[in-house]
Amino acid sequence: MNQLNQFFESHPNIQTLIYVLGILSISKTSLNLLSFILKRFRPRKNIPTRYGQGSWVLITGASDGIGKEMAIKFSNLSFKIILAARNKQKLESVQSQIKTESQIVIADFSNSNKPGFFERIIEQIEDKDISILINNVGVDLLQHFHKMTEQEIQEMIAINIVPTTLLSRYLIPKFMVRKNKCAIVNVTSLAGVYPTPYFSVYCGTKAYGNFLTSCLASEYPNIDILSFRPSEVSTNMTANKPEDIMTISTSACVEGLFNELGYTSSTYGHWKHEVQGALYKRVPKCIYDFVFMRFLATVWMKEREDAKKKVQ
Repeated sequence: MNQLNQFFESHPNIQTLIYVLGILSISKTSLNLLSFILKRFRPRKNIPTRYGQGSWVLITGASDGIGKEMAIKFSNLSFKIILAARNKQKLESVQSQIKTESQIVIADFSNSNKPGFFERIIEQIEDKDISILINNVGVDLLQHFHKMTEQEIQEMIAINIVPTTLLSRYLIPKFMVRKNKCAIVNVTSLAGVYPTPYFSVYCGTKAYGNFLTSCLASEYPNIDILSFRPSEVSTNMTANKPEDIMTISTSACVEGLFNELGYTSSTYGHWKHEVQGALYKRVPKCIYDFVFMRFLATVWMKEREDAKKKVQ
């Protein structure tokens, strides 16, 4: 200790630098905490007024989970809804729960790489006044990388990356000349920010979504382009996990999005996931990996296997 004191006394500039860095670190943490608290009292944007009452919202992956909940909640705000997914029966079930005008587009997004796939979608909706694009369709896989099949990897890339990219490409020119504001919501994930073992390909695809969103938000500042990065949500994808300290309902998830839409280009949405994201960034990755691989992964894998058996 004496030697350390002597070192700092003989190198006052280093001591000053450490003090400054410490103050900056504390200040950043304090500002983040203040921002988190203030957002709880911030009024939500008037979404119908901002994007145009009675305009259309295109939602991919709208037959289940977050996409289905978005369809219902946007309809409750008087938006018309375009439901895009592969299962016609499920889409018709969602359509029956929607209060406003709606349209079904049958699209198996695992075929996203095939020529003409998106042209066929656009032909069905090109006459609609679309104000919001929700790139929600996605799949994940919790598995050792070497045990994933080539088909599983190819499908995950096709579903998680290609629709987000090409639907944005098709609609941005229309959004640029539209009178009202427009929005693109890319549903990514906390896993796209913090790499997680056994979710390797999924994390990679969601990281792509985050980076694409960030670039587009800078390129097109007049369009509200948002990376929506929730953590665990109780859906079929997560084997319908019950709500807990990390897992939220689809309703809470979408409400978290509504609170942030029009304010920022990236968000975890619900306050639980904001806290989770902040904590993950402060935990050394070696500790996070150890806890996840030793305790959480085996439980999650078993939950998913049990869910598959029930379906079968």
